[in-house]
Amino acid sequence: MAISVVKRLEKIEDLPTIPHTLQRVLDGLNSVSTSAQDLDRIIREDPVVTAKILKVANSPFYGLKGEVSSLARAIVILGFEEVRNLVVSLSLTGTFSGDLGFEEFKTSDLWIHSVGVATTSKMLAELLPELDQDELFTAGMLHDLGIFLMCLYFTEEFREILNIQKEKEIPLWEAEMQYGLTHGEVGGYLVARWGLSDLLINVVRYHHHPQGAGPYARAAAAVFLADGLCHKLQIGHGGSLGVNGKLLVPKRLGLEPAQIKRVAAKLKARRDEIEQSWGAVVAS
Repeated sequence: MAISVVKRLEKIEDLPTIPHTLQRVLDGLNSVSTSAQDLDRIIREDPVVTAKILKVANSPFYGLKGEVSSLARAIVILGFEEVRNLVVSLSLTGTFSGDLGFEEFKTSDLWIHSVGVATTSKMLAELLPELDQDELFTAGMLHDLGIFLMCLYFTEEFREILNIQKEKEIPLWEAEMQYGLTHGEVGGYLVARWGLSDLLINVVRYHHHPQGAGPYARAAAAVFLADGLCHKLQIGHGGSLGVNGKLLVPKRLGLEPAQIKRVAAKLKARRDEIEQSWGAVVAS
């Protein structure tokens, strides 16, 4: 990233800090002794996240229809890992919740897209044993943080990038590359500033160019593919794929076409649930 961009980011006084609940959950998961009781206690200290967890848990996304009446029950029914991922999602969606000032990008659509990418990244990680499913879910939720920052703090530059995209009818990331400022770089800066893992920093920074992620290239490639699948199925909104909308499948993942088709079918079956359930939450 250009030094001038870093300096501008460093001077932004209201740059979002990592949500407290997210920080505590991620810190706790680094300990092998973290229990369901620990997770319950951390979440209870955040009444907003608590209320949203119960709302999502009882939504069509899980099909439980009012069966989850408490955090403890949510952890029992949904499982430790699923509730942990809910906390990650809900903590982040509260970070950027207002109008971004761009008709092309609505906050709710960006977050729904991120939930879709997170969900798909986890599905792909199930096929790639060396990748941690929950870490890939988190990476999917974080991957487009840079778009929020571009809208809010690089408004003039982003307008110019969007003009390039429209004039040349190319993907957003390609217009950014031509301009010299990408949402991957900006988002990666924020993830690094939050003190998150090297994997998360590199996946966010290089999710459109997985080969640049070094030892984390396969994780970045998985999020790249998840992003592409969500664009193809039009889950939320995160920038146009381009003229032909062709899905690119990184060879380094080593996945068979049949495997990818099964993931796409599962995602398509859950598309309405993701949009309805999460749409209600991120809009509240």
